[in-house]
Amino acid sequence: MAKERILIVDDEKNIVSSLTGILSDEGYDVSMTGDGVEALELIQKDPPDLVLLDIWLPGMDGIEVLKTLKTYNPGVEVLIMSGHGTIDTAVKATKLGAQDFIEKPFSLDRITESIQNALHEKKSVLTKETGSPAVLKQLPVCFESMVEVKKGIKALSEHLEPVLLLGETGTGKESVARAIHAQSLKADLPFVKLNCSFRQKQAIQTQLFKRKNKENKPGSDSASGKKVVLLSNIESLSKGLQEKLAEALQNASHPGSSFEFLPSRLFISSAENLEDLAAKGKFHQGLLDCFKETTLLIPPLRNHAASISVITRDFWEEKKRELNTILPKIEEGVLTALCSYSWPGNIKELRNVLEKLILTCANQETIRIQDLPPEIWKPQNQIDINSFNEVGSLQEAETIWEKHFILHHLKRNNWDIDKTCKVLKTTKKQFQEKIKFHSIEMQEVDSSSTQKKYPQRTLKRSVVLCGSSLHSGIKTGLILQPMPPGSGIIFGDIASGKTIPAQLENVQSTDYSTCLKRGANSVGTIEHIMATLHMYRVTNLLIKIGDEAPVMDGSAKDFCELLEDGEFEDQDDFYEEIVVDKCYSFGDKEKGGPYISIEPSDNFSVSYHMEYPEPIGIQDFTYEFQGDESFKKEIAPARTFGFMEEVAQLTKMGYASGGKLDNFILLGDNKVLNTELRFEDEFARHKILDILGDFYLLGKPIRGKIKACKSGHTQNVGLLKIIRDSLTEIN
Repeated sequence: MAKERILIVDDEKNIVSSLTGILSDEGYDVSMTGDGVEALELIQKDPPDLVLLDIWLPGMDGIEVLKTLKTYNPGVEVLIMSGHGTIDTAVKATKLGAQDFIEKPFSLDRITESIQNALHEKKSVLTKETGSPAVLKQLPVCFESMVEVKKGIKALSEHLEPVLLLGETGTGKESVARAIHAQSLKADLPFVKLNCSFRQKQAIQTQLFKRKNKENKPGSDSASGKKVVLLSNIESLSKGLQEKLAEALQNASHPGSSFEFLPSRLFISSAENLEDLAAKGKFHQGLLDCFKETTLLIPPLRNHAASISVITRDFWEEKKRELNTILPKIEEGVLTALCSYSWPGNIKELRNVLEKLILTCANQETIRIQDLPPEIWKPQNQIDINSFNEVGSLQEAETIWEKHFILHHLKRNNWDIDKTCKVLKTTKKQFQEKIKFHSIEMQEVDSSSTQKKYPQRTLKRSVVLCGSSLHSGIKTGLILQPMPPGSGIIFGDIASGKTIPAQLENVQSTDYSTCLKRGANSVGTIEHIMATLHMYRVTNLLIKIGDEAPVMDGSAKDFCELLEDGEFEDQDDFYEEIVVDKCYSFGDKEKGGPYISIEPSDNFSVSYHMEYPEPIGIQDFTYEFQGDESFKKEIAPARTFGFMEEVAQLTKMGYASGGKLDNFILLGDNKVLNTELRFEDEFARHKILDILGDFYLLGKPIRGKIKACKSGHTQNVGLLKIIRDSLTEIN
């Protein structure tokens, strides 16, 4: 009997190693991955029986993976596991189709019992879940314009002959097979997909054949375990099994056969030219002959380019109903670009692109052409590969490339010739000769302006960090995902999917930390991650999170490492610093109260003066921004702190529930009680860390000299509102 297959999706190596050993000993066939996107690819290629899915994953978080998995593979059971979840997350996962929510750390008995229950439930309701006509919901989106495919589905559903489906990767061969099955007389039978490229020969054979037993008694399909099977990538099936399969299909009722063919109906599919393979002796000709009258070719999406806009609109309406929300309007230019693209990944690639647009553009009113992947929308300074067909020589091609290369770097350096020459390591005279040779029209730049343009920045890949929140004490985490130019910094709720832009108008509270709120959703203690994004000049990012950012060790040190792990990517759009033109202030300086001000300066700096009871006393520190390394060394390691009596009071008020002896500096009896200080003036440095985080709520880095005295989040935000209002009046 074939082993039940489990896919573990978790990026914590020690947990994956432990689970693999435990479940293998229990008799399961176990595979694993630490990436959400890769997990979906593996599931699509060869669905397992059950997925153990962590919430906090790089690439795509567990909730998004679950949502997508249940859309395309509803028969796969899912157990959500997380040591960093909340009740809201558990409820969300259950509503999306997860069988159970398991809190880490879990016991051996707990995990094995949950898996056994889920697989038992899967067997008991398999007939109801598989072969359902619900799979037809995808057909209008994918195949409405493909008349021949629709006709083929109808004709092939009227009998139970084996079917061969041919078409490029991503054309939807499995969807077609399921649609045929759903409309057939055997629609109540389980539909099982076996990927011949990944499944071992013995596992496939077990699903297809069974030795005859004299005591076998005839019975109904359901009683005898009958099913409908799809063998994808049939060209990868072993030669021996190809021959055995051909014999079974040609002599299905032969009384002398020693084995029983189990499937009530068989589908096979391939992206290869099987006739060519058969002619070369690489595919069994007899097996191919079994499908002479029942082969259906699914055309590539590019053959139906005129219908892509209709497919896209239908998909958009489908998602509106599914998510029960308003989605951004799609500009006509976007639809034109989608129709012009070649779609090598076909309908699967189109759906993936549209799914990502929904995620990354949730806070926009419209989807713009720049929001599409660059290979689809082709920026103006990108070389049109088709133009190479008109190029007569290699020299001409090099000339075209050189012109676009120069234009790209001129744009990135705000048309500053001196800067561009430095980047390209050439002399000004040689560069100007190139500009003249290529007839490049230079844009005028106001050299007297103090405004400089800098490339917008995001991360190259998603990264994840887990920990506990300081004030709520809930185990939490965050996932950082790249965003296109112009997106800004956005916090997204891991459970609901709702988003909150990191903007001043969304500040709800400044009591002990900075909290953002939009509608019913809120996120707290954002100042440390915001400070790190500010100093690393990351301008576009989606931060998937719970109710509160993880506190880690009370500093921003771990956030620096997290960003560096994701690597930075400068983007083909720019921002300008907010340049302070006069002195702004907030607070009561004359009466000696908390006070903060900012004045014009050629660079960015923050000075902080504090007067606290011992052991802090009077402290002063000035930080001058000289790049992210200066922040990482001087400010990021500074930890949050609190006095014994303050912590007790905060706990009574519902704050500081997550405060442990290793995630903040505890003060009492005129001394530090729980740790060694990282700097003599660590307390003043931490106050500067908070200021750096709050000031990024303006949406851009600011240039000016900040002076603060005994101030906190309330004064920081008060000053920011004054600056914002002044900038609004100027503009």
